[in-house]
Amino acid sequence: MIIRGAYWRDLLEQPAAVEATLAGLAMDDRLRAVLDRSYRRIVLTGMGSSLHALHPLAIRTGAMMVDASELIHARANLIDQDTLVIAVSQSGRSAEIVRLVEAHAQRVGAVIGVTNTADSPLAKSA
Repeated sequence: MIIRGAYWRDLLEQPAAVEATLAGLAMDDRLRAVLDRSYRRIVLTGMGSSLHALHPLAIRTGAMMVDASELIHARANLIDQDTLVIAVSQSGRSAEIVRLVEAHAQRVGAVIGVTNTADSPLAKSA
């Protein structure tokens, strides 16, 4: 079977994109400082396949998984100074992720952003 089209190509490239992201993660001093702190709540967020990629982490840590659009509108009360948000977005530019980091940047304890795009709004804000 031959699959054509940008949507299918993007879908088939997802595993390689996740591998590239994992390979690019570095433990710098800022990340160490975030991970050394205690948080009352850890919220994992993203949209679509980015959110679903967090499922194994949610199972292992007991963290909450919340869709980014839901976190902005219906569950904003989850975000405060004792919350660690781990936001995943391949592009780092999805509308919901951009809105999330803009709307809650001052209220959240810390944000770890995972993205393939170093100059994206998510990467710059996290």
